[in-house]
Amino acid sequence: MQPFKIAIMAICLFCIIGGAVITSEATTTFTGSTVVGIDQAKRTVTFQTKEGDTWTLPVSDPNLLNKDQVAKGDRVSIEIDLSDRISKITKLSERTPSPHDTRVMSEPKMVE
Repeated sequence: MQPFKIAIMAICLFCIIGGAVITSEATTTFTGSTVVGIDQAKRTVTFQTKEGDTWTLPVSDPNLLNKDQVAKGDRVSIEIDLSDRISKITKLSERTPSPHDTRVMSEPKMVE
């Protein structure tokens, strides 16, 4: 009888441990987007993705709309939570080309 009780308790323990599912907040990130508009009253941000799609979504935290943080025309990375709300906005730094950057091209010159 004792081994039977131990077996039942072990099965229950495995069910409890196996039943505990670890969940995480999955997000979708749009990197390289441009802020098209901000509606403070509705607490929404309209942005255009680098693919050209335009989205208007609410923010999860109104503090994301602080003028110091984001403004129209800013290049940003935007994270969207499972409820289709903007959970994070990160400004992308404006890259200033170095004097040794070979990718920066000057105006073409006419050769006669």
